[in-house]
Formats: sequence, structure tokens, C-alpha cells
Amino acid sequence: MSKVSVEKILEIIAEANIVEDVKELDHNQALDEQGVDSLDLSGLLFNLEEEFGITIPDADIAGIQNINAIVAYVNTKI
Repeated sequence: MSKVSVEKILEIIAEANIVEDVKELDHNQALDEQGVDSLDLSGLLFNLEEEFGITIPDADIAGIQNINAIVAYVNTKI
């Protein structure tokens, strides 16, 4: 499978309707600091698991709190 891009992650966030405008998200800032609550983050992680056929263990969640970290993490799992 080809590498996942920031744009693909933003597309998944947009489809999940987690934030009003994904273009305004800071890729290095934690999503919870940008208005994404824990329930929305859980939903996003579930969507990522479904989209890419991966499993994200609870122990890994703390390390994937911003967009760039999500991209890097998914790319190590696919």
C-alpha cells in the first residue's frame, strides 16, 4: 500500500465531521487543543482502523494526538 498523506488524513477528518474546517487545523498541535474532544478522537481512530485495515492499541493513542503524528503512525502500520 502506498504511503498515507496529510491530505488523506484531513479527508478522513472532514468525512467524520469532527471540525468545521480541516484547512484551519495546525498539523503539529494536539487535536484536543483545537476543539476535538475525546469521543471525536476515538471515532477518528476507529475510522483510521477501518480505512487502512490496522489496529491501534490503547497504549499507542497518547503518541498520536496531532495530524503529523497520525500520518507517521499510520504509515508505520500499513
